Amino acid sequence: MIMTKKKLYLETHGCQMNVHDSEKAISILAESGYEATADPLDADLVLLNTCMVREKAARKVYTRIADIRNQLREVTPTRQLPLFGVMGCVAQSEAERLFERSRDVRLVIGTQSVGRLPELVGQIESGFPRAIDVRLTRDAEFVDLDAGARQTPHVAFVTITEGCNKFCSFCIVPFTRGRERSRRADNIVEETRALAREGYLEVHLLGQNVNSYGLSGRFHGSFPREGTPLPAAGEGEITFARLLDRVARESGLPRIKYTTSYPRDFDEEVLRVMDSHENLCEWIHLPAQSGSDRILRAMRRGYTAREYLAKIEAIRASQRDYAITGDIIVGFPGETEEDFARTLELVATTRYDGLYIFNYSPRPRTPAAAYEDSVPEPVKAERFLRLQELQRRVQKERYERYLDRTVEVLVEGRSARSAADLTGHTRTQKVVNFPGDPELIGRLVRVRITRANPNSLYGTLIRESL
Repeated sequence: MIMTKKKLYLETHGCQMNVHDSEKAISILAESGYEATADPLDADLVLLNTCMVREKAARKVYTRIADIRNQLREVTPTRQLPLFGVMGCVAQSEAERLFERSRDVRLVIGTQSVGRLPELVGQIESGFPRAIDVRLTRDAEFVDLDAGARQTPHVAFVTITEGCNKFCSFCIVPFTRGRERSRRADNIVEETRALAREGYLEVHLLGQNVNSYGLSGRFHGSFPREGTPLPAAGEGEITFARLLDRVARESGLPRIKYTTSYPRDFDEEVLRVMDSHENLCEWIHLPAQSGSDRILRAMRRGYTAREYLAKIEAIRASQRDYAITGDIIVGFPGETEEDFARTLELVATTRYDGLYIFNYSPRPRTPAAAYEDSVPEPVKAERFLRLQELQRRVQKERYERYLDRTVEVLVEGRSARSAADLTGHTRTQKVVNFPGDPELIGRLVRVRITRANPNSLYGTLIRESL
């Protein structure tokens, strides 16, 4: 007798770390008989993988679950509701409150508990009314993901660290992801080798602060799949730069990227390694958050604007032409017009290829949540627009540098705007659209840039593959 597989619907919000965690959840639950579906109305298990970066994140979780429940009641009123679960940072932050505020939620999975998903789901299937695991420990293991189990077809994500020890006053990551933990270098290198053998052309090394790799002195293996031995411990504590060097030399991958860097920990050793290996892509994400020393102190960032700009100067002076992207928070408590002017100066000096701009909003349990949110919302909005306009002018110039140049593009799919065009990313993380045959999807091609749009490039294929 053929058993019907149970259906899993998993919706992901937030960063690349969440995307990668969702891949792990899908793979782990597949071993328990769950098959992924794109339709929440067809699911036996509905998981929302959540993020706390945006304001009112928990409220949006409740709204989304209610929407799915109401759709089910309207379409199939007699059908039993699926098991609703919440993963990610909202699960970690809200914990038991999720059960209290939504009767539909029966499963809560913290950021370090993805590997326990089958056990937690099994508890509910055995008759327990609910299941929760939001423990954070510095001894938590990483979860391995087979190269063939990836949900992203052309770009793969590889976790090298989790958690953060910085405790910036505005940031909830230490409370939702825990303290810094590093994976053993041998585990990371072997995973990247497997991805290269599987045919992946680009890998992103992930961590809340990749530059802190190895600094905590706490290295961990991974949850081994049943019957799979752990790799050897390897060479012990190494720096992020030395890990980059190993991955570049040993993985066999043509394109390697990483995110996110922390300015205080980003050093010239990393630049020397990047200059030495062609497969380490020319893109560095280095969030400043503010250009005001007074605000940086209030944020507990641990560096000054001058020290940050010295890092930028070192990057610009290195052997290769790097694209730099960053983050800025507008309207942090106490930010004056003078403070904001310093931020405008920093952005104008840095000349980012891309910039994520956020209006400040407090996060629970962070020190800044106790500060008086003294910048009125209309002032935040006005400053946001001024910074956005500056970045638009800078970015236009940065993108126009590519006109008549030939760039390498990893083709990732059809363009959302034109059925005749394909889309992909350059080594510097820029979107490129161009006319081409869908057979090119998943390959590296060369494209001559003919037009610079506000947030993308457009060009003509000059060679079908590399």
